[in-house]
This record gives sequence, C-alpha cells and structure tokens, in this order.
Amino acid sequence: MSNIKISNLSFKYSDSIENIFNNLNLDLDSSWKLGLVGRNGRGKTTFLNLLQGKLQGTGAIQSKLEFNYFPLNVKNKEQLTLYALEEHVQFDQWELERELNLMQVDTNLIWQPFNTLSGGEQTKVLLALSFINKDAFPLIDEPTNHLDEKSRIQVVRYLQKHSQGYIVVSHDRDFLNQITNHILAIEHTEIHLYQGNYASYEDTKEKRDKFNQEKNEKLRGQIKALNESRQRIKGYSLQSENNKKASAHKNEIHADINKGFFGHKAAKIMKRSKNIERRMDKDIQDRKGLMTNVESVPELEMNFQPNYHSTLLETRHLDLKVKDKKLFKDLNLIIRNRGIVSLEGKNGAGKSTFLKSILNKSTDVTYQGILNLTNGLRVSYLPQDFVEYSGTLAEFSQKEHLSYEKILNVLRKMGFPRSSFETRIEEMSIGQQKRVSIAKSLVEEADFYLWDEPANYLDVFNQDQLIDVLRKTKPAMLLVEHDEYFISQVASKRIELKIVD
Repeated sequence: MSNIKISNLSFKYSDSIENIFNNLNLDLDSSWKLGLVGRNGRGKTTFLNLLQGKLQGTGAIQSKLEFNYFPLNVKNKEQLTLYALEEHVQFDQWELERELNLMQVDTNLIWQPFNTLSGGEQTKVLLALSFINKDAFPLIDEPTNHLDEKSRIQVVRYLQKHSQGYIVVSHDRDFLNQITNHILAIEHTEIHLYQGNYASYEDTKEKRDKFNQEKNEKLRGQIKALNESRQRIKGYSLQSENNKKASAHKNEIHADINKGFFGHKAAKIMKRSKNIERRMDKDIQDRKGLMTNVESVPELEMNFQPNYHSTLLETRHLDLKVKDKKLFKDLNLIIRNRGIVSLEGKNGAGKSTFLKSILNKSTDVTYQGILNLTNGLRVSYLPQDFVEYSGTLAEFSQKEHLSYEKILNVLRKMGFPRSSFETRIEEMSIGQQKRVSIAKSLVEEADFYLWDEPANYLDVFNQDQLIDVLRKTKPAMLLVEHDEYFISQVASKRIELKIVD
C-alpha cells in the first residue's frame, strides 16, 4: 500500500488560455479502486497522462508507484500475441497465463497473432497484462467499449478478485458500481473525491445539486428584489433633481433663493441615494458571489417523422451468415412505427452485420427466411465507427444535406468544444466523432432508426440526454447496445439472438 500525493497541480495546454486543472490537491491510497468520471473533454485522459509523467504541469505529483496504462498500443500486431506484448513489457509467460486464468480466459490466445483476436479478446489480454506487476498501479481507460455482456461479467469478476487498487475511466454506470469503492469526479477545473461507488456519488451529487439549485433560486429572488429597490431609489433621486429645477424656476422673483434652498436639499437626497445605491450594488455582487455553478444538461430534440405504415420491419425465422460462417438463426422481430427494440447477443453474433445488411451496406451476407422492409423508409443509421465521415462540420453538413446551424446547435448542447468546430472530423477525438454522428442522426428527417452502440464513448451526461430524448420521442428504432442501464431505460422490447453452435 502506498500513497499518490498531488499538491497544487495546475495544467493547461499551450494552445489554450484556460486551465484544465487548477490547484488540485489529492491524497490517494493505492489500495483504493477509483472510478474517474466527468464530461467528455474535461481532462480524464489528461489526468492519467499527468500521473504517468507524459505531461507536465505546475505543482507536484509524489508517488513511488509505477503506473501501467490500459490499453497498450501494440505496434507489431501481426506477431503472436505473447511476442507482440513482450516487445513492450518485461514479464514471464506464466505471469500472463496466471492473470488470464484468473479472468477465466483461454490462455491459448497468446499463441495466436494479436490481430486475429476479437476486440473483446484483445481487451482482456491487455487488461491482464496491466495487472502482472503487483507493485504497479493500473490506469484503465474505457475497458468495456464493445464488450458483450458475458465479457463484461468476466472483467468485473476479475477486477473484484484483485486486492490492488487502480483508477478506471468508464461511462458504464453498472460497471462502475461493481468495481469501485471511491469516485474521482472532474467538476469544472477541480477533481473531487467521493467515498463509495458510482451510485453513492450520483446520490450525493443529486442532493448537492438540488440544494445548490434551491439556494441559487433564493439568491436570484433576493438579487431581483435588490435590483428593483435600486431602480426605485435611483428614480427617486432623479425625481428630486427634477423637482429642484422645477421649484427653482416656479417664481422668477425668488429664483436665486429657490436655487440655493432646493439645490441644497436635492444634493443631500442625491448623496443619500447614491450611498444606498452603492450599498445595494455591493449586496447584489455579494449574493452573486454566493451562487454555485450547477452543471445543467440541455434537452435534445429528434427529427422523427412517424410513418403511416403500422409495421416498418419484420423478420420471420431469419438465419444470417457471412460467406460460409453462420451467425444467428431463427430471428423473429417486428418494428412498429413507434417503439424501440433492443437486439442483444454476444460479440460476433451478427448484430452490427444485420443492421448493415438492412441498408445493403454489408457484403457477402446471405440469409434464409423472411425479411420485409417497408419501401420508401427514411432510415437514419448510427454506425459503430465513423470512417466514412470526413471534412469540416460545414463540409459534412453540406454533403449530408443537413442544416449546419442545427448540427452546431446539437453539438453545443452535448458539450462539444467550440474550439473544435473548424477541426476536420477525421482529426477529431473518437468522443467528438461520436457526438457528430449522433447530431447527424438527430437532425436528419427519419421514420426509422438503426443505432449501433450509441452509448459508447459518451459521458453519462450525454447518455442521459439521449435517454431523455428517446423516452420522450419514442421513435421507431432497432437498437444494438451493451450498456445494460441504457437498454433498460429506453427499450420497449428486448430480443436475444439465437447463436448457431
């Protein structure tokens, strides 16, 4: 057990005028299982890089620990997995096999070329590698992306078995609840430490935000009343000045006398009024200073146009295969003109392939059975990856025949940094690319949606935005997703694929 002591840590990128972090002070125990959460772009990966010494800020980070980062970027992916990993990390074969056995993963994977492993298999092998050194402190960045339910359970049980601590970045609430006992939450330019899992943090944050919102509302009422009083005082002093002038000229014979008398009286009133105004200004500024910045989550809108057909998609006893490989069998589903159907199954079952085949985007796909898609449907497709997206947002909007202003409006609501509006999509971070793809799908007119893992790479704020708009709109949608919380919140029906043995 060791400590990670962070003192007065501040950091900003050279091309930014604002700090990412400002005077952080944290004392972390290496036995803690820490979840690192926060909005996309707020500095989660930056914080991990600062711990590793890849970035340098002001202040100090004191620790005798070695930090292991997941996922390791394997350079020679064509090599056998064991040899490919040995090029990066020093370890004995038995150590990696020990961790894979602990995870209940086939150790024979290490004798396959790394690039032949599935995404889930690569994730599990690289995660096992991060825990070989018992004196190290793993920094784990989004380990559950694209993992099916069975693989997630494997990873959860593996992390629960380990006594050594770690920091894990994840937006999967169910996952965090099972594998953390402390939460590090990035809020603006600060990181706050909470004891307990994500559910405990959410409960604490919800109560705190409610208290602060009520306090802010009370302060806004006081500020409004003070402003109204200030305006009345100001109006009264102006009226006194006008009365002075009117009274002084009322009788020209006594004009000089009147000017002196009324001038003195008005000056006293004006001075008293100005003093009161200054006190009120100070009271207003003091109350503004007491207000707490509570992060709000704007509502999204969806350009869903319900189709007059009652049934948009129907399959009966559908079997799907790619080339000679059978994927799933006997799929029976109906998509109505409203309602979200969740299509579930393990990685490699053919979920994404099926979505692409509906749009004729998947090659070498054949099927047996019945697949009926209503003619003339306007289908909005949200893919897993974004390789076909390119150019600036303005160029992308024009190419897709969408309103540039509406795309930007959605992105602003999702916390997309304005500084990246001119960045080419292919040069954006994967989280930014994901939000662009979601903005596209929300803006375009559609009567049927095919969404493939929408929750991936989104922070919980953005996930909640999607959940809210889907629950409000109730579009016709076929959804592929592994995040249990997300599915439970939006799906009206869940269908498990039958896998061919």
